[in-house]
Amino acid sequence: MNEQYTAAVYCGHEQIAKQEGKDVDALYTWMLTQVNGHFGDIHGTIVENSTQKTVRTFRKSAIE
Repeated sequence: MNEQYTAAVYCGHEQIAKQEGKDVDALYTWMLTQVNGHFGDIHGTIVENSTQKTVRTFRKSAIE
């Protein structure tokens, strides 16, 4: 069965994690947990599979 959304986390241009699911909020929380221990240009997107439109994004920024 195909899931409604796909979440992906990137470090620069390299994908470091990917997860599919039906709940955008759960996928967003999952993305945030995947960035622990990673530094640099960390960002992620959640895409609706049927339309390929981005429904949510995040970018991790360094604490100054």
